[in-house]
Amino acid sequence: MKPRLFVFDVGGVFRDSSVAINEGFRRGFLSHGLNYNFSPDDVWHLRGIGRYNSSRECIKVLYSLAKTGENLHDIINSADAEEILERAVKENVSGNDEGVIENIRRVYKEYFRSPEAKKLIRILPDAKHCVEKLFAHGYRLAIFTNSSVSSVKRDLRGFGLEKFSAIVSEEDVKSKKPSGEGIAKIMEILHTKPFDTIYVGDSVVDIRAARDAGCRCAVVLTGMALRIHLERERPDYIFGNLSELCRRFS
Repeated sequence: MKPRLFVFDVGGVFRDSSVAINEGFRRGFLSHGLNYNFSPDDVWHLRGIGRYNSSRECIKVLYSLAKTGENLHDIINSADAEEILERAVKENVSGNDEGVIENIRRVYKEYFRSPEAKKLIRILPDAKHCVEKLFAHGYRLAIFTNSSVSSVKRDLRGFGLEKFSAIVSEEDVKSKKPSGEGIAKIMEILHTKPFDTIYVGDSVVDIRAARDAGCRCAVVLTGMALRIHLERERPDYIFGNLSELCRRFS
């Protein structure tokens, strides 16, 4: 059954911010004299795994692995990566580290919101065309993201945001993903039922948020999560990219 409404995540679906995210974390670690030897791709894929979509939780993992020297690439390619990472944090990060972690996060946030970071962010090649095609076929479009609305407007300037009937960001909800609050809020605003809605994301928390909201979920492989972790969550659809999604529904 075709949906009436597509609700989109932004990171990994419309934009690739992997280099900017990694640079922000690197600067945060260096501000405390800490070594940082993680690649943009590995950190990007780390953020696609469960709770590590959160910058704070992601920093805890990187802080832990920087202490132990464990290989992030090997861990994220493991089927039980989320459990391994949770154990690493529990064993290597204590309450005494919270101040350092919060300072790293502050540096990261300041950098990611800066004009300098914007230069490292790119729009995925088929994103704008897919939005135009779905809009032309009469679908309603919306955005729900854990990012700030200011970063969405900054990075998607000229993208065609006027085609989206609603944009809900972290400022608009009490609970970020994996809560489905933001998706439910959009469905309420646009008077759309869960069975008529598909949430399009790229990470494990996107699938969990769609399930929480009671709607279908499609994920694309252009973003944060590796296929091994997405398949484990059993989304309704897995597409290589947005072009494949468009061909399926238009």
